[in-house]
Amino acid sequence: MNYTEINLDLQSVAKRIYDSLLYRSSFYKMLNENYIGELRTTGTPMIEVLKSTDTSVNVRETKEIATALTPSLQGYSSVKVDLTELPMDYSIRIPVLVAGSNLIGTLEDAMDKKDQAVAKAIDTYGFGKLEDEVVNEFQWDPSTQQDYIDAINELKATLFNKNVYDGYRLGLSATEYGKLCSALTSILKYETEVGVKGVDMGVVDEAYGVQIFPIADAVMGDAKGYFFNNLAVVGDAFFDSMQLFNGNYPGFPGYYVIESNILFGAEIVQQNAIIKLVEEISA
Repeated sequence: MNYTEINLDLQSVAKRIYDSLLYRSSFYKMLNENYIGELRTTGTPMIEVLKSTDTSVNVRETKEIATALTPSLQGYSSVKVDLTELPMDYSIRIPVLVAGSNLIGTLEDAMDKKDQAVAKAIDTYGFGKLEDEVVNEFQWDPSTQQDYIDAINELKATLFNKNVYDGYRLGLSATEYGKLCSALTSILKYETEVGVKGVDMGVVDEAYGVQIFPIADAVMGDAKGYFFNNLAVVGDAFFDSMQLFNGNYPGFPGYYVIESNILFGAEIVQQNAIIKLVEEISA
């Protein structure tokens, strides 16, 4: 059977897989959106991220500047991000269906299941790296509505004092995220069903200036979440070309196969811009 007979566009399938992973994987929400999409164009498994270094300023201590102006030259350092650390197979096989069955629907369902499995693998890998690399900790144990507000404000102030002024994100384990949404819903006066759904979908962000999203408990390890700026972590995904077998799909008698390969990597590039939320501060 040829692909054209089931009206499935391979390029659309590849794009759908990529976009679905960006949506389903919580770890991708931590990546710097400025870099997402670059590899989709370049097709390279390695990117080099430039980081600007701090500059000095001239300070006027009296009415007149006593010393000569010495403006500093803006400098840069860089980090190379290897995107080949997590190779995963994206093959799907479904049995041949009898004539008249919804082949496209069955294929979509199989791809949905694969999307979920790959996204969880990305999260497990990504948050595992954070667990090892992030040393800044904050005790996250709010219990009342005011405690949640105070915790969010204190986290924002902590990054602000580290010269991180905006773009705040709060990724909480699914259990903690549910508690936060429940605690803040009544404060925000969204008492209707639509209002509650709105809070779950991010209205909390608008009220507190923080993008808040849930992370699957199963991938979090000992952490309860992460608070960070969008420049703290960078990374991207890269797909190789889709494969057609023997010029006639599927290539395996009796099965339809979608096959590609995903390569993933990420790197913390601004250590002061990410805080691990824990139950207790390490001694």
